[in-house]
Amino acid sequence: MRVLGNRIGPGVTAEHVDVKEGTFDGVIRGNAFDGTGISGQNSADSWVDVKGVGYLIEGNTGTFAAPGTFANGYETHNPATTPSFTNGCGNVWRDNHSDLGGVGQYAIRITSTSKCPGVPNVVHASNTVTRAVNGLTNITVTP
Repeated sequence: MRVLGNRIGPGVTAEHVDVKEGTFDGVIRGNAFDGTGISGQNSADSWVDVKGVGYLIEGNTGTFAAPGTFANGYETHNPATTPSFTNGCGNVWRDNHSDLGGVGQYAIRITSTSKCPGVPNVVHASNTVTRAVNGLTNITVTP
């Protein structure tokens, strides 16, 4: 999957990009995400949900302002399918710029790191965040 150079939002009530489990090696690059109006319904609370493996997420810009429900800019999830240990693993974030509007927790929230042995998610220091409740990410940043 490739998502390149799009402007998505405002008024999109679901995730702007939902990378499904069982997909591999895609690129999400050069997009502008405006989360105004994300609904919070059915876990729609971020610009991008990543359940695939080996994606490069780079050079995107994301913003959020009320109204809406917003938890994190980018999130990984590890749904149980075969093989369950790889879903949401091995993804790389680089050169993304996130404004969480003072309500989002992390620009990039990585879940279930223990399910990704040998294929960890990587968040590079070139990502930036403003107006986050907790900061850039919940994992160690890679230079």
